[in-house]
Amino acid sequence: MEITEIIRKGYEGNGISEAEAKRLLAEVKIGSRDMYLMMHAANALSRRQFGNRAEIHAQIGLNWDLCSKNCDFCVFGKKHGLATPPRELPEEEVMKRAKDFERAGANAIFLMSTADYNLDRFLSMGRKVRDALEENMPLVANVGDFGSSEASELLDAGFTAIYHVKRLKEGIDTAIDPKDRVRTIGAARKAGLDLSFCVEPIGPEHSAEELVDAIFTGKENGASVMATMRRISIPGTPLHKNGQINEIELARVEAVVRLAMGTSIRAMGVHEPNMLSLLAGGNQIYAETGPNPRDTQGETSEGRGKKVETCRQMLWEAGYETFSGPAESLQGPLRK
Repeated sequence: MEITEIIRKGYEGNGISEAEAKRLLAEVKIGSRDMYLMMHAANALSRRQFGNRAEIHAQIGLNWDLCSKNCDFCVFGKKHGLATPPRELPEEEVMKRAKDFERAGANAIFLMSTADYNLDRFLSMGRKVRDALEENMPLVANVGDFGSSEASELLDAGFTAIYHVKRLKEGIDTAIDPKDRVRTIGAARKAGLDLSFCVEPIGPEHSAEELVDAIFTGKENGASVMATMRRISIPGTPLHKNGQINEIELARVEAVVRLAMGTSIRAMGVHEPNMLSLLAGGNQIYAETGPNPRDTQGETSEGRGKKVETCRQMLWEAGYETFSGPAESLQGPLRK
C-alpha cells in the first residue's frame, strides 16, 4: 500500500494497523509533502469527529518530593536529588486551585502525585476536591500503580478517570515493571474508570517500533483520551544528554497517533501545548499548577505550566471552539 493510501485510510476514521502506523513513522519525513498530507488528514479527522470543539484539562501537582521510581527523565527521581526540600500543597489550597480552574473554564480536573505519595492521603484529597466541584466535572487521578481494590476506592472517592501510561522504555529508563503499568490500567478500566493515555515521554532515541507499541497499548486498553508528549530535557537528569525532539517532530508523531486511533477516542491531546500539533489532530491541551515532573521550578504556573486562559487563547488561534463545563471526552458515571 502506498503512503498516501494509508493516510487516506486513516482520514476515513476507521484507524490504521500497527504495520501501517510503523510505515508512516519510519518513512514520512519532516518537511515532506506526505507529512503535510498526514497532518491535514489528522486535523480534518479531529475537527470532523469532535465538531471543531476543543478541551482544556487542568492538572494540580500535589507534592514536590524525591521519588523511589527514579525515572531518568523526571525531576522527582530520588537519585537525581533535584526535588528538595520536600513540600506538599495543603488541602485547602488544592481545593481552591481546583475551583479556580473550574471557574476559569477548565473541562476536567486532574490531581497528580509522585508514585510514593500515600494513597489514603490522595483519596482524602480527592473527596474534598470532589465536594468542591460541580457534580459532573470529571476528576482524574494521576498516581502510582494500584490494584483492583484501590481502583474501586478511587471510584468511590469521586474520581471518574485515571491518567496512566506504559511509558517509552518503561523498566529501562524507570524502576517500574511495565507489566505493573498495564495491570493498573486493567484494574481501573474494570472498575469503570475512564482512561487518559499518552505516548510519552518521546525523545530523539525512540524508534518507530517503540512508538507503535505505545500507541496500540493505549488503543487496546480503550483509552477515552489519547495524547502525545515530548520529553523535556532537564539538566541533572540522566536523559538530559539525549536532548529533546522539536515541535514539528511532535506534530508528525501526533498525526500518526491520531490516524491510528480513528474514532475510538473522544479527544486527542498533546503535551505540552503547541500550535503545530493542534494542526495535526490535537484538540485537547493542559493547564497546570503546583509541582511538575518536567519543571525544575516548584510552582509550574510560574515556569512551564500554562494557565486556562492561555490554553483557551491558543485553541482560539488554532481555529477551535472552547467551552466551559465538563469534558465531553471523560464521561464516567457521576460521583458526588
